[in-house]
Amino acid sequence: MLLLAGVLLSACRQEPPPPSSPPNGYGATERAFVELAIATDEQALKLVELAGRPELVENRRAELVALRKLLDAPYVNHHAGHDMPGMPTDAEIQLASTSPDALKQFVHAHLTEQLEVLRSAASAITHPPTAEVAELMERHRTAELAAG
Repeated sequence: MLLLAGVLLSACRQEPPPPSSPPNGYGATERAFVELAIATDEQALKLVELAGRPELVENRRAELVALRKLLDAPYVNHHAGHDMPGMPTDAEIQLASTSPDALKQFVHAHLTEQLEVLRSAASAITHPPTAEVAELMERHRTAELAAG
């Protein structure tokens, strides 16, 4: 009887893992990051295709492939039409298509704002494959900004 009580008390002291942390580490934070990054890169691709900088286009396409591989369910764009840091709006893309100055301004804003978002996300992401993609994106933005 004493042994059974000891086992039960010992089991009660062990805390179960938090419900938002699945065993593989891909949780709500990672899914939210991936969905936001896909939506941002899809919009940004429309903008950077206008910029005449092939590395920007190549980087966005590579990121989209890597991000989609991380999804654990079909992708739904919950951010369509939103005006968020790092995500060019349709109006900005339209203006950028007719104004070289606006294009330069919007590309720079995309790069700097998304770099901030990526750095912020890095501290919250615990799933190693998702963290690797976020780090890749951060390296891309840093190099793209350095290239002008």
